[in-house]
This record gives sequence, C-alpha cells and structure tokens, in this order.
Amino acid sequence: MDILKALNEATNSAGGFTVPEELSARLLALIQRENKFIVDLDQQKMTSLTKLIPTVTSGTTARWPGELGTITGSQSGFGRTTLTAHKLAGLTQISTEVLEDSIIDMGDQLTSQLSTDMSLELEDEIVNGTGSVFTGLRNTASFSNAVSALGNNTTATGADGTGSTVTGANISLKPIVQATTEVLKDNHAQPDVSYWNPRTVGSIKLLTDGNARPMLDETTFGSPLVKEGVLGILYGTKAKSTTVLPITLTYGTGTTSATDAIVARAGKYGYLGNRRGMKFTSAYDIDDDSWKYQATARFAFNIKYADAYCVIRAILD
Repeated sequence: MDILKALNEATNSAGGFTVPEELSARLLALIQRENKFIVDLDQQKMTSLTKLIPTVTSGTTARWPGELGTITGSQSGFGRTTLTAHKLAGLTQISTEVLEDSIIDMGDQLTSQLSTDMSLELEDEIVNGTGSVFTGLRNTASFSNAVSALGNNTTATGADGTGSTVTGANISLKPIVQATTEVLKDNHAQPDVSYWNPRTVGSIKLLTDGNARPMLDETTFGSPLVKEGVLGILYGTKAKSTTVLPITLTYGTGTTSATDAIVARAGKYGYLGNRRGMKFTSAYDIDDDSWKYQATARFAFNIKYADAYCVIRAILD
C-alpha cells in the first residue's frame, strides 16, 4: 500500500495531490505563498552545507587631484557572510480509519496543514531566532537601527527586558518616519516593506496625515499585492501582518505585553538559502495501523546588511 492507495478514497475525482512529487511541489509553493518574508529576501541556491557570500565592507574613494598632483589611492574592504543549511521538518500521523472514511480531500488537507506549520516555524526563526538555528532580525546581535514607539529614542538597540530604558507607547506616524530615516541615513534606498503584529494593524489603519487622510493605502481586491500578503502601502512600504512578532515583550519596569515592528529595504536586509527543496515521504506503521507523512526541506538565513532595516520597539497597541 503506498500514498496513492492510502489517499485514494479521500481524494476527489481529479486525483488531488496524491503522489509525493506533487505534494512536495505543492508544499513548497504554499510555504512560499504563506511566508511573509521569503519574497523580500535575497534568495540563494546552495549546493553544499554552507555557502560563503562575499560582501563589500568599504568602498574606494574618488578624489580631485590638482594638475600633475599625486592621486591618492584607496582600497575596497571585503568580508563574507556564511549561510549554513538547517533541516526544517513536519510530521503527521493519520489512522487508516480517517483515510478510509474522510469526506475531504486528504491530499489538500495534508499540504495545507504542513505548509502552514512549516511556514510559521521558518518565519519565526527569521524574526526571533536566537542563534541555535538562525540569528533572527530581532536579535540585538543582528540589527544596528532601532527606534522607540514613543518616538523619543533613535538608538533603542539594547536588549528588551526589565533593564531596558525604552519607553512603550501606542504606534504613531513619528516612529515610522524615524525608522525610514534611519535606513536612508545608512545609504540604502527608501524602505519598501514593513512587518506588523496583527494587534497593531487596526492602529496603523487609523493613522492619518496633517490633512486627516489615511496613511495606509489599503490593498484592494484583485491587486497583485494580495498574493504577497500586503495589507496596503504605509509611508512607502508594503505593510504586512505576521503573528511571529511577539506581543509579550517587556521594556523596563513599566512596559509589558509590548510588540515590535520592522521597517526594511527588501532584498537588502537578509539572505535566504535553499539547500534542498521540499521532500515528501510516507510510511505505514504496522503497530497501530496508521500512516505517517513527513515533509522536510533545508534552509539557511543570515543578515545581509544590518543597517538595511530598523526595528520599532515597545509598541503597546
């Protein structure tokens, strides 16, 4: 008995996604669609466990020498970023009774659930990784730009917690402008993407300019931006909502249950390496008369330019 037979009664007349190759492709496509960050990262194909990417740390300098004057030379500085692949895996078990009696398309159900779980886990590591797998965007070792939600601190780069001096506040236009400015000051192009916890989305929808016009130009039905998970354009950025931005952060002794947001230049703030695409396998467990379905892939993530994004910290709403 193989996956085709196991899913036979649960699939529709068109066959659904019933073979491993189709399920693997479907899973990867769904993860790429559901993950809010993948499309905004510099994607790299990997052919081994690690990939070294050269980076320019300092450029040459042009000068204006006088006639017959000595031209002062300069040298570019180079470094490298290392991508190390890690395995992302999902495993689910289904009894033969469910497979035999289900009235839904189990192929669609499997791919939907696994893709959601794996997409959220990848997204969480990209944002909140502490270094055991990835070092995420919110890790203080990653970013060089941070502003407070109150808008009175443009160097809020210290760790969160009771020892933080960052003051919490409801979101306003001021820290969004400051976050954008911090990225521009570091010689990057205008930030074009921002990420928000769903709790804050209602508040950014209420932000207005000096003429009482909404700052968020909401995405309309049928817009191609909908496929990217874009809520609308906020101060020049594609605003996206993600639940992986935590809402339980503590800043100082008076700010609890806070969240952060991220304003960034797409394609500049991070790398996503793909060592191996999605692999889907199945196995029958004779001990309990069930089927196990496993999906695995190997990804890598690292910061590209630490100053190509800015964290807005201690948002209360």
